[in-house]
Amino acid sequence: MRMVELKNRALSFDRATEVSPLYVGEAPIQKKVDGFKVIWNTDKDEAVTVVSNRYNLVQHEEVVSAVADAIQNLNISANARVRNGGNRIFVDIEFDNAKLYVKEVGEEFIGGIRVINSYDRTTGIIVAPRLLRLSCSNGMVVQHGFIKGYNIKHTAKLEKDFQATIELMVKDMIDNNDKLKALVNDCIGDSIEWELMEKILKSVSGAKKHFEAIKEILDNDSKSLHELTRWDLYNAFTNYATHGEQLSPNVENLMQKKAERILLTPLVELVPQQNN
Repeated sequence: MRMVELKNRALSFDRATEVSPLYVGEAPIQKKVDGFKVIWNTDKDEAVTVVSNRYNLVQHEEVVSAVADAIQNLNISANARVRNGGNRIFVDIEFDNAKLYVKEVGEEFIGGIRVINSYDRTTGIIVAPRLLRLSCSNGMVVQHGFIKGYNIKHTAKLEKDFQATIELMVKDMIDNNDKLKALVNDCIGDSIEWELMEKILKSVSGAKKHFEAIKEILDNDSKSLHELTRWDLYNAFTNYATHGEQLSPNVENLMQKKAERILLTPLVELVPQQNN
C-alpha cells in the first residue's frame, strides 16, 4: 500500500490507554502501589503490562502516521506492508528508487525501513534499515554494521522530526553501498563444510522446527553441500523469515535478528564451543 493508504490503515490500529493508580490484591482488601500504572489495550479490552509512571505511551497510529508523513514530505515513492503481533505493530516500507547493486553476487536490492512499536515494553519505537533482495524477495533487516537504526525508548518523547531521520537513512543506504558489498564479500569468503554448517545452524536457529525448516532450505540449495558459504546460511535464514509458513510477526522478527547475527559475526565466533 502507498503512504496515503498506510495512514488510513493506521486509524484502525489497536489503541491503548493508561490506567492509574495501580491496585493489587482483591476487594475489599486492596493496596495502592505508587509509581506504577497499567497499560490497557482498549481494542482487545485487556491489560497489557505494568509500567512505571515514567513510561510514555505512544500509540501505533501516532508512530506510523508520523513516518508516513515524513516519507510523503520527502516525496519518496514507497510501498508498505503492515502486520500485527500481539501488542506490537510491524510496518515494512520499501523505497522504490533506493536501489543497490552488488556485482559480487550479481544481485540488486531495494532499500527500506522496518518500523516497530509496542504497548508491552518488548520494544521502544524502532526504525531499522531493511533491504529486499529482488532475486528471491527475501527481506533483510540489518540494524547494525550497515546503516544506523533508531530506537526511541518509551520513557522519551516521541521523535517529532521523523522526516530528518528517514532522510538520513535513505541517504545512508545509497551512500553506504560499499558497506553492503563488504558484508556480502566477507560472507561469500567464508566457505563452510556441511558438518560445521549444521552445527552452526543448530546453535543459532533455536527451536527444532526452525532448525529443520532452515536445514531443508540449505538441503535444496543448488550448490554442492561442500560449497556452501556464510552468505548461503544467511540467505537460508532470511528465506525462512520471509517465506516461512505461518510464522508470526514476532517470530519473523526474531529470525531476522538471528540472520543478522550470521551476517555480522565472523565465522570463527559462530562455531559452537565444545564443553570441556
